[in-house]
Amino acid sequence: MVLESSPGTSRVWVYGFNLLLSPEQKAIVQSKLEEFKSGWQYHGKAVNGDFEIIHDQFVLLTTNDSISGCSIDSSVAVFKELKLIHGLDALDQNLIFFRSKRGVEAVSRPEFQVLVTAGEINENTKVFNLSVSSINEVREGKFEVNFKNSWHSQAFKLKPETVS
Repeated sequence: MVLESSPGTSRVWVYGFNLLLSPEQKAIVQSKLEEFKSGWQYHGKAVNGDFEIIHDQFVLLTTNDSISGCSIDSSVAVFKELKLIHGLDALDQNLIFFRSKRGVEAVSRPEFQVLVTAGEINENTKVFNLSVSSINEVREGKFEVNFKNSWHSQAFKLKPETVS
């Protein structure tokens, strides 16, 4: 597992799917990422990368190698292919991910604002920060945080009665 085996300084890119992956969809994603990982290169050298699917909705893609540009773009290409061929979208930057009684949910920013305005989101609602950049940040709990401790609290203001 990436979270246990990767060095803490490993870079991480988080991709969030717009829906919970079924076992069949998860198998497709795993297959495509295994294929990608085996051929991932940076300036002609193999990249030591790995991935993990968590909560059946997020992919953590990691490497401890120093890469940039085309090597990062090639990882995005895998997710573009998953969307185009299989309808599995993990590239929608407009989505907000949060935990509800139903599990992990993904909604658009306007939909999230409606939930905030309606008081359905409170300061202790768990939200997901897809902008974490290292495995250490994930391990330190910066990936899934309370709304009040997230960037979300700056972008979406809670109703006064939802703040203790």
